Amino acid sequence: MAVEEFEETIKNITKIILNNPQKMIREEDLKNLSKDYNYEEVMSEIYVKLINIGFELIKTKFLEQTFYILTSEGKDDNVTPSQYGTLALIVALSKEVDENIKTEDLKDIFSNVWDTDIKFLIENDYIRTFDELGITKVAPLGKAIMKNIIADLKLKNLLNLFSE
Repeated sequence: MAVEEFEETIKNITKIILNNPQKMIREEDLKNLSKDYNYEEVMSEIYVKLINIGFELIKTKFLEQTFYILTSEGKDDNVTPSQYGTLALIVALSKEVDENIKTEDLKDIFSNVWDTDIKFLIENDYIRTFDELGITKVAPLGKAIMKNIIADLKLKNLLNLFSE
């Protein structure tokens, strides 16, 4: 009976993750949904189930909370190459200069694409602006969409690429 309840818990959590329109969930919520089962064991089973159907969970931190983001192979067809490039530069800036990029600095750097690429990235929650603080951060979805290249993303390399 305990095995059936464990499997039912895995099934229900997996269904919640797949049906979530935001495609992300807080780690704290997953821990609560795991009931009294070993959280690491539950997550391991969920990872396997998702990978078997072509999805992956990416773990990331944002605003001192841990999130899991549902991703799949390939790129998002709604994001243009220019928007990917803009996001890549913002990710590199946040990694190497400051995680909290001043929104005014971002407006200066990306003035020629502010009304197109940056607005799109904000509206689709790839980056978030915090007007009261005057900063912009890469959101969990922005980190997830760049998952395949984020490890190799260095500001110096990007700047060299654009200067050639």
